[in-house]
Amino acid sequence: MRRPGVGWGVSVLALTLLAACSGDGGTAVTPTPTQTAAPGPEAPTIAPTGTIVRQRTLEADRKVEVRVTATSEPRGIVASVSMTSPYFTSSGTVPTNVLLINGDEARLRVPLGEPVCPAGDGDTIATVDVRAKDGTALTATEVVLEDAALAEINAEECAMKVATDAAQPGFATSPDLWTLDGNSLHTVVTLTRGSSDAAATLTVLRGNVIFSLEPAQDALPVTLEPAQASATVPVTIRASRCDAHAFAESKKTYVCPAWIEVDGEEIAVEYRAEGTAQEQLHALFAACGEANDSTGIGGQ
Repeated sequence: MRRPGVGWGVSVLALTLLAACSGDGGTAVTPTPTQTAAPGPEAPTIAPTGTIVRQRTLEADRKVEVRVTATSEPRGIVASVSMTSPYFTSSGTVPTNVLLINGDEARLRVPLGEPVCPAGDGDTIATVDVRAKDGTALTATEVVLEDAALAEINAEECAMKVATDAAQPGFATSPDLWTLDGNSLHTVVTLTRGSSDAAATLTVLRGNVIFSLEPAQDALPVTLEPAQASATVPVTIRASRCDAHAFAESKKTYVCPAWIEVDGEEIAVEYRAEGTAQEQLHALFAACGEANDSTGIGGQ
């Protein structure tokens, strides 16, 4: 016996299948709405003026501290900073990750480029890329910096350049020119002619808080004449501090000062022990520390 409604149901199913197989080969599919993330909060604003501070702890790395102030909410992050100045060439964009809080100064460490000698004209400007702490969109702000500190550093480095263009001091680079004698290292400091042909007289060589440096008796002053390519001064180096704390706290462990006279002006310059020279000095320091430990007197 045929049940009522069965034939009607089959017919509806057949019509549905025919509709699915007809036309251009498929039924239209309603697309799923695209989920668009809500934009993050806007970056905080930055005051249009800031300052440059010269920090002793940054001088060995030739960096200054640029200080800028947030003037609105929300909290933000300085993602990068660059600086243009009439006193130094640009060091490019420096990535940072410094927190910005409304009303507080953010301190950004910015390296210096090469000194411009003589200095040019115009403002020193930091371009600060900022985003909200919980956002991703960057906002670039130009900040005019009070740059008396840069003018001071520029004057010093341009004076140094006058001296080092005539006679650049440096430690010996060959291991054969380093001799260890007990707790003393014997080597030479070499003066090398640069782009200037001015006569240059090396008047003083000194060490630093970790290493004492003594020129050989009657070795100074020595003059690098215009026709000379180089001159050497024998020196003796000792570790005057042997404790690890002093070594860790020193900001210029491998930097030594010298005074060079050019055109009647005595100019203070610095030169750094690198490569072989740094290895020799580090070994001298380590040997000094081990000797103190073995005698039970500890670091000095």
